Amino acid sequence: MSSFAASRSPKVRALAQILTSGAAAEPSRHSQAQSSRHSEASGRPAGRSLRIQSGEAIHDDITTLVGQRTGVWNSGKMSATSRSLLLAPGSFGSKVGLACAYTLLGLAAIEIGYRIHTDRPAFALKSWRADQIEYRTFGDRAIFDAALGWTSKEWYGSESYSTLDHGIRRNLDEDTIRAGAILAVGATFANGSYDVDDDDTWPAQLERALGTPVLNGGVEGYATDQIVMRAERLLPLVRPKTLVVGFVEEDIARAGHSSFGASKPYFTLDGRELHYHPPVPVTVHDQSEPAWRARARDVLQYSAVIDVVLARLAPDYWLGSAGQEVFQKVDNDPIGVTCALLLRLKTRSDADAVRLLLFMQYAWPTIAEKDAPGADAQQVAACAEAAGIEVVDQFASLRAIAVADRSALRELYVEEGDVYAPLSSKGNEQAAGLLAHALRK
Repeated sequence: MSSFAASRSPKVRALAQILTSGAAAEPSRHSQAQSSRHSEASGRPAGRSLRIQSGEAIHDDITTLVGQRTGVWNSGKMSATSRSLLLAPGSFGSKVGLACAYTLLGLAAIEIGYRIHTDRPAFALKSWRADQIEYRTFGDRAIFDAALGWTSKEWYGSESYSTLDHGIRRNLDEDTIRAGAILAVGATFANGSYDVDDDDTWPAQLERALGTPVLNGGVEGYATDQIVMRAERLLPLVRPKTLVVGFVEEDIARAGHSSFGASKPYFTLDGRELHYHPPVPVTVHDQSEPAWRARARDVLQYSAVIDVVLARLAPDYWLGSAGQEVFQKVDNDPIGVTCALLLRLKTRSDADAVRLLLFMQYAWPTIAEKDAPGADAQQVAACAEAAGIEVVDQFASLRAIAVADRSALRELYVEEGDVYAPLSSKGNEQAAGLLAHALRK
């Protein structure tokens, strides 16, 4: 033990001086005196004896000091004076603490300043990353809906597109939900999208034609199942006298998907019984990634600054597959499901004393290239009539225009490159005229 202590004494002495800030100096001098007296009596060289005794003494001092640092500090027995000395101003610990505090204050100032500059709530605790994922998935006019997959935002406003409560698209000077009106539901053809202004959708033009309030409850991209569910949700909220359900032929096929661009609900049939399957949130990250990466993302998502930086510098890590359209078919009968849902809606509307109409509409290729509606549209119209639902079909009137003057048909659709999208303002006027005629009966 003595030879080991002697051989290590310079390093041990240095460590003791660092830990005790000179507190071990007195024990060392005491050891030197003892060593000198011992060497005189034994005749051994004083130098070696001094090193041995100093090493043993310092070893004892360090053992005592370590015990104090661990046991006494942790047990709470160390005096306040001793603690204050260890954390005294100018010490390494205090400098590190101040550096951390100033860093955190600086980051907080940057965060708040950025939020104020970008018109965001300065002190809101929210996931900014979740907002980005929702925007990339649904665009700026829609939000996630746990039952319907997505729905129109409430009180969205732009120069040509604006909404009210429940995502109802504004008509004319409408600024509130008007009960006892006509409720129109549907997908992009009813909603109108950005392709036409608020006042040029067919629900808005139907209001002008009849002089009766019409609420536009259409939502872009919906399938027939979502359209019926949207109607069922709005019926008790707006209490209409008449309900107009708008279907486009392609909306029927979408009812055979669990995801059409984004996750959506779907139905299956067991005999005549409908079974609802809710939308499944789309996974945007690789589930096999290390857990620490996911935890870091979960913490950092509450910073608006970090959200913007990582979305640009590391989009795959931060946003994953958000924004990528997903199309997933299911094993069901889209026509059978649509007919069963219409029958359910008819039962509900009759109970509420609401008049129900089905408005069948068609995309440009069907009108321009076919002499009759597709099989899906014909079967749905037939089952609707069998259920006692009034059907207004736009095909014959538009096809007559296409045969007489193809250029006139082009004016009825919005042209987007080589594709004709929903109806234009003029096409919606023609649609509103058909509906007005039917509703006056």
